Amino acid sequence: GDPTNLATEDLIARSTAIKARVVSDDEREAGARTLLNYGHTIGHGIEAAAGFSRYLHGESVAIGMHAAGRIACEVGLLPAAALDRQQDLLLACGLPQRAEGVDREAVVGAMRSDKKVRAGAISWVLLERIGQAAVHRDIPDEAVEAALDAVLA
Repeated sequence: GDPTNLATEDLIARSTAIKARVVSDDEREAGARTLLNYGHTIGHGIEAAAGFSRYLHGESVAIGMHAAGRIACEVGLLPAAALDRQQDLLLACGLPQRAEGVDREAVVGAMRSDKKVRAGAISWVLLERIGQAAVHRDIPDEAVEAALDAVLA
């Protein structure tokens, strides 16, 4: 078969196995499972704002990953080279990095009603380097707004 398809199939199989292990080890989403939400906060906001029909879930999450990477760079958690690497990998998979024309306020409204909001603050899963993420709750609105402006332009 096509080596690209085989590599993609292998990547999906390995990713699915890792996710299954993490979920079974953390059924209540109290530890490592939380990190699987990388890209989902903004991704879910984009899905909702776009009416759940314009983007597939994985496409929305990929856009959310791009935005989360930009946030992490903006606040000094992630080196720019790591953000560039993430962008290259997402592009190589044929995933979008922008949700052009999606209303920012609608995205923000959906994010604020997300399950990861605690006491009015969004819990952000952000990269500190490729392969290492952590949850952050003290992210300045300006960093989020700049990232949203970049991915919704």
